[in-house]
Amino acid sequence: MILLIDPSALLGKWTLTFAEANFNLVNSAAFKATPKAQQDEILEVNELYLNNAYYEFKKDTVYWADVNAREKEVVFKKGKWMIIGDTLRIFDYDKIYTYNYLIKLNGREDELQTRMIFPNGDVARSKETFEKDD
Repeated sequence: MILLIDPSALLGKWTLTFAEANFNLVNSAAFKATPKAQQDEILEVNELYLNNAYYEFKKDTVYWADVNAREKEVVFKKGKWMIIGDTLRIFDYDKIYTYNYLIKLNGREDELQTRMIFPNGDVARSKETFEKDD
């Protein structure tokens, strides 16, 4: 069953409130077995992402923040977006790359959940949750 999502429901700014993959990473046995210096670096990049990630959807343009892990800096991005069924497609102008996300809006339409769709078509198990800013 394909859900149809009204694109106008996404208009506005959405701030990250929970990133399941990041949570799972820092609570994993592999992370705990990693040397302290490496853990600190991972936590620094993780914190940068969690504190800065957002999407701002305008008519046909989307703005968002990502993190360059190597440089440990926030990168501001811009692209075109569209919804096809229950899939959000973001065309990154800088990378000439398309990101695909399975999306779900809660009933009040103030919470957005995204799950990355990988190039091979697999859907990520972990989701990110965003809250709409007023």
